[in-house]
Amino acid sequence: MTTWTRHLYEHDPLAIAKGESNGYEARNIFGYNAIVGTSYIPCWENNTAYVQPTTGLTMTVTSNVADNGVVIRIIGLDVNYNIIAENVTLNSAVPPTTTLQFFRINDVVTISGNALNSIVVSNGGVTYAKIRGGDGKNQASIFTVPAGYTFYLMRIDAFCATAAQNNRQIYFRNFVCLPTGVKLRVAETSFLETMHINRQIPFKYTEKSDIEFQLRGSAGEQFISVFGEGVLVKNTIQGEP
Repeated sequence: MTTWTRHLYEHDPLAIAKGESNGYEARNIFGYNAIVGTSYIPCWENNTAYVQPTTGLTMTVTSNVADNGVVIRIIGLDVNYNIIAENVTLNSAVPPTTTLQFFRINDVVTISGNALNSIVVSNGGVTYAKIRGGDGKNQASIFTVPAGYTFYLMRIDAFCATAAQNNRQIYFRNFVCLPTGVKLRVAETSFLETMHINRQIPFKYTEKSDIEFQLRGSAGEQFISVFGEGVLVKNTIQGEP
């Protein structure tokens, strides 16, 4: 059996989007928050810094009684950074706990029904993911690259409609924590309403890297959204190229 090393430019973007490119997957990293203050945070459902688990954790899912029976899927990584996923049926009376232990959570998405209220995925009082009521999916500018994969970042856009009106600046930086524990805070820039970074050569994130697109304002609080687009590539494929 042959092991093939994959290269990003071998495949057409449409084929990647259609799921017809073996080992390649479109990956969007996006989030928003309506009350981003003057400290750097990723744009996610809470207006706070995000804390990653330090070990694999079983997660408790809390929700509103009106949303009982809705099914969500938690997609994340185990302590070896391998991809894991588990479906959970909402029950407000007895909040369900996952059987799998999550070291990272990349996505929480509804797969059956529609919750009109917030869904919180937590452990020990710490929130690790959340779906706002009616959204159907978490929206967080946070992502961890699974083991055996590389993430290639193609573009980043950020928006704040009111910053210029209030004579404020918005600041952006690209945060990454490497698997060695080294933390990098790079590509810091400022803008008033719109930021657009379209990379001619993709930025490469190796396996097990924690990524956050972090933003803050120069004063007060503001609604900020950020969108990142890239390709998640499996490093090696068994079989035919």
